[in-house]
Amino acid sequence: MMRGPPPAVLSPGAQVLGYTVARQLGQGGFGTVYLAHCEGQRFALKLLHVPRVGERAEREVSILARLHHPNVVRILGHGYWPVAQPQFVVIVMEYVEGRQLDAWAEAENPTGRQVTRVLLGVARALTVAHADGVVHRDVKEANVMVRASDGLAKLVDFGIGDYVGARELTADILPPGTVDYRSPEAWRFLRAHLEERDARYTAGPADDLWALGLVSYRLLTGRFPFDGEDGASLTEAILSSAPTPPHEENERVPRVLSDVCLRLLEKTPEARTPSAQTLCESLEQALRGADVTWDVPLCDAYAEDSATTEGEDIDSFEQWRHQPRHRPRRGKRISPKPVPAEDSDGAASEMPPPATTVRVAPEKRGAFRAWAALAVMLVLAGAAWGLGTSRIARPASTRQEVAPSDKSTQADRAAAPTGPEATAAAVALPATLQEVSATVTTQPKETQPLQLPSKPAKKGMSVMARAVGTAAACSALACPGPQVRPAPPPEQCPEGAVKAMAKREVKVGRRLHALFVQGRPRIISVGDGPVEVHLLTEAGMPGGTVLSGRAVVSDRVYGRFTWATPLQGDGFPVCFELLSVEGVKGMEREAGDDSPSRARIFSTAAVRAVSEFE
Repeated sequence: MMRGPPPAVLSPGAQVLGYTVARQLGQGGFGTVYLAHCEGQRFALKLLHVPRVGERAEREVSILARLHHPNVVRILGHGYWPVAQPQFVVIVMEYVEGRQLDAWAEAENPTGRQVTRVLLGVARALTVAHADGVVHRDVKEANVMVRASDGLAKLVDFGIGDYVGARELTADILPPGTVDYRSPEAWRFLRAHLEERDARYTAGPADDLWALGLVSYRLLTGRFPFDGEDGASLTEAILSSAPTPPHEENERVPRVLSDVCLRLLEKTPEARTPSAQTLCESLEQALRGADVTWDVPLCDAYAEDSATTEGEDIDSFEQWRHQPRHRPRRGKRISPKPVPAEDSDGAASEMPPPATTVRVAPEKRGAFRAWAALAVMLVLAGAAWGLGTSRIARPASTRQEVAPSDKSTQADRAAAPTGPEATAAAVALPATLQEVSATVTTQPKETQPLQLPSKPAKKGMSVMARAVGTAAACSALACPGPQVRPAPPPEQCPEGAVKAMAKREVKVGRRLHALFVQGRPRIISVGDGPVEVHLLTEAGMPGGTVLSGRAVVSDRVYGRFTWATPLQGDGFPVCFELLSVEGVKGMEREAGDDSPSRARIFSTAAVRAVSEFE
């Protein structure tokens, strides 16, 4: 199972096989998709890292090339890039201007008629695919785009698709896929063959239909049809519990549509809707009998007049969403109430400090005063000698992809309570593709609990002393100012990152301790490019979680981290910036390497959750 993000990181304006990258559109387990322009037209470019995906890239191209249907995203060509030393397979596809299905449902609060038309579009796409022997294997809301112009649904991302006669590419019992969308037969197979190393489950059309049943249930009711306190109990519910009929969960769901949904959620393939074609026929027949009740939004909108129900004290979004009195609700929550005055100190502690503020721990203040005195001397010397000043650049954009893990959590979920979560479609920020990768000499991981090491007392002085010495020398020799990399533009966080962090009790402004390398604290060498840090044990973010991002060497070493990979479970998007242990943005450079693209830094650090990279 691929748990980290793909390694393609491109900034706006990058040229790929004649296409100009505009921005990143999405990120999945096997590739990154960008909006690009060529000859005045817009396209979607999907980049797959060749060493990482192997034959899977060719398989996706083969699948898309054989599927020609309005409800399937269209392939326009493919190639390898860079041309001289190919690292990526580039798939050029039509650009679908619209929203992912879940975002569409939240924004539109669709009617029964609208939901049926979307489901019909996906069913038609699956009909064509299944007729050609292709199984999607990852049907979910994130892989369905709803076109803004006409509401047409398009099935996208066949990256882990399979077809009859294709060679097996994975060594796990279950094929790649999103955990919570797996069918009951897949879970039964895993339980029955857990100890058999050579056992392999083959997903078929019935698995795609089951997943579409989950999608349809969530569209109709705003909820997942099964529940459990942990992963094992949730799996048991999928295997044995009958879901509440959608029309009982939500009184606005037409009975015929509820029945279609329940047939997709039968526990065995034999009892389930037999084919995507049959599903199309059922949905078409339902539409023919639709009346005006099908044109009423299925859910209540989240508004001032529906935020709470009379007699109930519903003051949180999760309570509001999951405990409605009559119907589920959709939409964005109203603006929260102002924070009471007595909580202002607590709220301030969670917010990042202003850009002009440097926070210094009490035990560091003596050293800081020494730095400040030296800085004053430097300024005075500069004025006396007539030195010019150079403007310091902001840190460049960052992002990093982590290598796939061979460890599977699905066997644990089938055998014991672990509580995994559905894998969300991760979308990351555009970033610069650097030609030099960061290299950090690491030691073997240690099994003892990680402890935050203390920093050497004289650590910061070497950099300031070196700066003063350099300034004095340059004053005498009239040498040019330091070569500082140009400032990058501000960037947005990955889509869903702030929400994913909040779900794990990591609020914007929260600071976490991290290590570049595990083991004793020491000085290491890093360069422009991919970099990782290991989190120490923190509430909500388990110790050992790896944050992946990109380092930028400038006056300091800056870092932006956009993906988290826990020791167990699926990775998820995040938005962290690198701090020194004193809380200053970026790591200060140690003496010994004045290279514009490499630097020596201390191995202990901190990261801060942010809502955007400034």
